[in-house]
Amino acid sequence: MRLWALLLTALALSGADWPRFRGPNGDGVAPDDKAPAEFGLEKNLAWKAKIPQGNSSPIVVNGRMFLSAHEGEERMVLCLDAASGKELWRKSMRKARSELANPLNGPTTPTPATDGKNVYVFFPEFGLVSYGWNGEERWRVPLGPFDAVQGVATSPVYAEGNVILFLDQPTESYLAAFDAGSGKQRWKVERPSGFLGGYSTPSLYKPKDGPLQLIVSGAVELTGYQAKTGERLWWARGLTYAPAALPLVQGDTIYTVEPRGDAAPPFAQVAAYDANKDGKVAVTEITGEKLGDKIWNRIVRSIDRFYGDGDGAVNEEEWKKSFTAGEKAGGLNAFAIGGKGDLSGKTSKWNVAKGMPYVTAPLLYRDVLYVVRNGGILSSYSPGSGEKLKEGRLKDALGDYYASPVAAGGKVYLISKEGKLTVVKAGGQWETEASVDLNEQVIATPALAGGRLYVRTAQTLYSFGS
Repeated sequence: MRLWALLLTALALSGADWPRFRGPNGDGVAPDDKAPAEFGLEKNLAWKAKIPQGNSSPIVVNGRMFLSAHEGEERMVLCLDAASGKELWRKSMRKARSELANPLNGPTTPTPATDGKNVYVFFPEFGLVSYGWNGEERWRVPLGPFDAVQGVATSPVYAEGNVILFLDQPTESYLAAFDAGSGKQRWKVERPSGFLGGYSTPSLYKPKDGPLQLIVSGAVELTGYQAKTGERLWWARGLTYAPAALPLVQGDTIYTVEPRGDAAPPFAQVAAYDANKDGKVAVTEITGEKLGDKIWNRIVRSIDRFYGDGDGAVNEEEWKKSFTAGEKAGGLNAFAIGGKGDLSGKTSKWNVAKGMPYVTAPLLYRDVLYVVRNGGILSSYSPGSGEKLKEGRLKDALGDYYASPVAAGGKVYLISKEGKLTVVKAGGQWETEASVDLNEQVIATPALAGGRLYVRTAQTLYSFGS
């Protein structure tokens, strides 16, 4: 039985719900396998609504839709009627501080999660907040500040009465659980830090015998934790130093995807900051206020801490050493689940090294594994062997991709950063069926619920379907 079925039964969610980032357990597949067959800006458009900025994906539960957004200093949660698009309530709070973030990330990238009765929202510039069905605030937990190089992107996950946050950053990385009823911290475990941090969201795995597990793609390793206690059960190296795509759990296999780790880039990339020309780049030499300056400052501090001698500066040898852990790692991986302790080198089923995305997660639908990368290149693979079945360009959508693919009704839906939505007939030898240009930037992953496709652009929320 698929894990989402077990989870939905436990949480009393309806069969058409989309309760967290990328749907049930993050697998990107509609639980009722229903979706609009044909649609466009003037065809099968159920409704559209203007909404504030934000990159979080919409979630849908019991006929209501939730998403986060921002306007000026305000960070907010919106609740809409999923059938009509009517706004039911909006709650906001003022940010506590400013967090460094890539413009393509932003202050409201984390997607809310729900247990079917309440909603849980993570604002990196404040912390974790819970709202009830009608918008009443239940509790709030201030968190941070954070040290993420590109900004915090991880989304909360609900599991066994807890709200889970996975925060990999250059310093003080951790996995923590908060009681869903009170917000009280149940447990917190420290994690190894990678010098670039991490941007993934956890998935869940329920073995036939044993407790529910949290599966995280973190710096250098894939790790399984006991969901109830945070105990580190097993780990396997094979990832790079900054995974972004969530791990996809199907049966007893975990699929991860990221670009292949290569040798260190030239030290010259950062050596321009070496003002005194002593062959080292000191943290104190990177003082600019531009986003790039702030990012390099955090990277140099992290490399010095984890791979250097702690003198506040990085030389070429320390620079190269920091990239060593991720060399020849990454790619598209299939890991077999089972065992305890260090499973490095024992759990890999297959690996495809070349041509992989950084942000978008893999999709497994009707026994075909899909991966989309920048340039609009869609590849299909056999999930059992890693054999490539087909690779081709989505000719009407050749741009960058930040939204992960989703699927239902025999179709795969993909949308580029430029807002070009492509519908593909599912199958190893997939075929493009249609495309729609939404004419706005898209970072958020679409949602599928109740036979409808929900797409969030920079300023608009669309609901496609009858």
